Amino acid sequence: MENFKERLEDLLLENGLSKNQLSILIGVRPDTIYGYYRKNLLPEPSVAIKIAKHFECSLDYLMGISDEYTNSDKNNLSFFETLNNLRKEKNISIEKLMKAVNMAEINFYRWQRGKHQPTMTTLITFAKYFDVSIDYLVGKNK
Repeated sequence: MENFKERLEDLLLENGLSKNQLSILIGVRPDTIYGYYRKNLLPEPSVAIKIAKHFECSLDYLMGISDEYTNSDKNNLSFFETLNNLRKEKNISIEKLMKAVNMAEINFYRWQRGKHQPTMTTLITFAKYFDVSIDYLVGKNK
């Protein structure tokens, strides 16, 4: 599987777009897009969603997690609502969940209050843990 930087480069080439053009189309600074190449960084989830929506691909495809260009996972809930529902479906406590994914429990409560948003790395970790797509986890279909 390819990583995010390689997938983004392929999508730009296939669509005849420059990094500058993409930044204008999705409403982010050009430095943001260039940073993914120079520093090999993952985008913030909000930017990743904009990129995926622009190319009409799944977040899992964009991140190089799946070779499926799109997915049919339907979810209209927020990240926190989805995470909490998945946790309850698996009958796992907050403490146990956060320990299983090696994250501080305080993060759960920050997400609950809406004070912080998860990073893309965090979303990938939870998607793998619960065996769901990132799109499903963030309610991309909203």
